[in-house]
Amino acid sequence: MFFLNLSLGEFLGLFAALSGVVTALYLLDRAKRKKVVSTLHFWTAASRAEEEQSRRRVRDPWSLILQLASLLFLLLAVAQLEWGNRDRQGRDHVLLLDASSWMAQQGANGPLMTAAKGLAERYVQSLPSRDRVLLVRAGGLITPVTTFTPDRAQVLKAIRETQPSYTALSLSDALHFAAQAQSWSGGQRGEIVYAGAQRVSAGDDATAVENLRILPVAASDEDCGIRRLGVRRAEDSADSWDASVSVKNYGHQPRSLRVSLEYSGLRFAPRTIALAPGEEQSLSYSFSTRVSGTLTATLEPGDALETDDHASLQLPKPAGLEVAVYTARPEAVRPLMEANRRLVTHFYRPDQYTPKPRADVMVLDEFSPAQFSQKDAPQLPSLWIEPPVDRSPVPVRAHKAKSTITHWDDAALGAGLHAKAMDLTDAEIFETFQGDLPVASTAEGTVVVARPPAKGSPRLAAIGFDPLSGPLRYELTTPLLFADLIRWLAPESFRTTEFTASTVGAVSVPLDSNETAGQIQAVDDKGFSVPFSVRNRQMQLYVGRPSVVRVTSFERERVFSLTLPDIAEKQWKPPASTLSGVPNAVSSLPSAFDLWQWLALLGAACLLAEWYLFGRRRRAVRKASSGNLAGGGIGRLKMGGSEGSVPDKRVKDMVAR
Repeated sequence: MFFLNLSLGEFLGLFAALSGVVTALYLLDRAKRKKVVSTLHFWTAASRAEEEQSRRRVRDPWSLILQLASLLFLLLAVAQLEWGNRDRQGRDHVLLLDASSWMAQQGANGPLMTAAKGLAERYVQSLPSRDRVLLVRAGGLITPVTTFTPDRAQVLKAIRETQPSYTALSLSDALHFAAQAQSWSGGQRGEIVYAGAQRVSAGDDATAVENLRILPVAASDEDCGIRRLGVRRAEDSADSWDASVSVKNYGHQPRSLRVSLEYSGLRFAPRTIALAPGEEQSLSYSFSTRVSGTLTATLEPGDALETDDHASLQLPKPAGLEVAVYTARPEAVRPLMEANRRLVTHFYRPDQYTPKPRADVMVLDEFSPAQFSQKDAPQLPSLWIEPPVDRSPVPVRAHKAKSTITHWDDAALGAGLHAKAMDLTDAEIFETFQGDLPVASTAEGTVVVARPPAKGSPRLAAIGFDPLSGPLRYELTTPLLFADLIRWLAPESFRTTEFTASTVGAVSVPLDSNETAGQIQAVDDKGFSVPFSVRNRQMQLYVGRPSVVRVTSFERERVFSLTLPDIAEKQWKPPASTLSGVPNAVSSLPSAFDLWQWLALLGAACLLAEWYLFGRRRRAVRKASSGNLAGGGIGRLKMGGSEGSVPDKRVKDMVAR
């Protein structure tokens, strides 16, 4: 016999404290009673005598005994008194059910996941009824599904609902978690049971723990799958794409496979690839398209693990940057704008100017609206080429007939433009303010400036000289300057876009030299931010379920379609001393029995008996006393020629009692 919830000292302390309170209430209830009498003159001595007498004994001892007994039984129920041997009160087991991507493989008798769930159910049903089980789904993430519970129905339901994930098994983390969970449970340690195919990732060096039992599932070691499908927009054309497919052989036998690629119903010529055991190879493709669609890669013939035999990417419709050019000399500007194939240029005369044309960026060549005001100002990002001095968006401080560019100040906008100086025959010197970005400067001041958006005004850039006249039109710096300024005005259109279908789990992204952690944003397909870290020019993030993660910086956009399973690469072999298989059922062994239900019923019965025997009688006495006193039981008595009021016989009898 033992307590499960309280120690003996805690139980005795609680019972003593509550018993003292109940006994004190009984004494106080008999010592202080309100009575209505005819006069206090004859009552003083009698009331004092009753108070002194009632403090020396309890009027209804059996009522007190019944209440103390009910209190004892209820406290025993709260303490969860059990009858039996404490050694048989039950043990705490941790069941690690393999839910990794490898469990989606088809075995000889069906999916491996089905076989593992059958073994787990048989193990749970073999345990004594008093044992508690914690079910954990083990994959790349360790997910507890239940608490330590003796409820077999709850555990079996959680087992049946388990499905393979897309991550590789991290068995070392699962075993460490199981050992920690048993130390936290506070109960007697049972077994740590692993049910699965024992396939772990290459860097997982799991070591056996104490009381480990393996429920092995027979599986094939042979598998070939797509490791990565990557697509990026070609640099020389807006509608051209470069694609690559990486295929790996995870098995121990050489394989010859056929790789098929398809985009929007168009099938590429299949390619044959031969892979040695453990080898990974990549195939490159190039194609052009002007429509959006899905790029799909397929491995043939398939194998027992089908989830990595297909990969797909959704590609957007190629779209160039729409540029509206207001100029009186379109033939001079056209070669400069058409040099970049990502630009779709529309030319207009200056008299056709509108503040918001159907474009992404506007270029104003030696032109400014006649009435330059906030109403007439461009409502799009704009590039101004030698604007009129009196209507320039950036104030012109001076005008120089001859000057030389000596500094390219801004690192982003002036990148690659500081190779040599440029001589200018006619230049406007701009007056810059706080926040302006000076791109090119002479000894007299800034001649190329960029102004970030502020107070609802879009970005703008101004060139204080004509780069299309004289020797400047033949300078290599001229198209580079235009490209940098247009890129700064509309960075989204010039981002290098990459699409990658890869495995779920850890993702490592190499960063360019000009990319910093403060510029990078990572969001998933639902718009939520994805945590990441940057170390040694590598961005690291982790996704535990299939998702699409978009990583953007100022100049690059990377879209990761994390829909391929992360495949474990090696077989884990437990020590020879590790227990294996489902044990024999031990539910018939003796166990401790719960008594709290019966104790709770006894406590309630004592309370009911006390109320029936004593509670009803006290109410009847109080009612009778109140009726007698209210009935006018007061007599008249002459004593020595004087008159006084004394209690009648009924009142005397009540006082005597």
